[in-house]
Amino acid sequence: MANWTPIHTARDRHEAEVLRGRLEANDIPAVVMDQRSSVYPSMGAIQVLVDRDDVLRAIHLISQHSEP
Repeated sequence: MANWTPIHTARDRHEAEVLRGRLEANDIPAVVMDQRSSVYPSMGAIQVLVDRDDVLRAIHLISQHSEP
């Protein structure tokens, strides 16, 4: 699984970890990449990444949980 692809940019670390947990609970391996600066935390992004082969499943799962 060397083809990690970003599927979501989170507002904070907690949001990213919750999403990662939801993906992994549905058998989609995921990682959180926190690229924020340690000096200036408002600079940078927190992204959730999945393997390229799981992108469509992951996006579908995210869209199901974001609908009201």
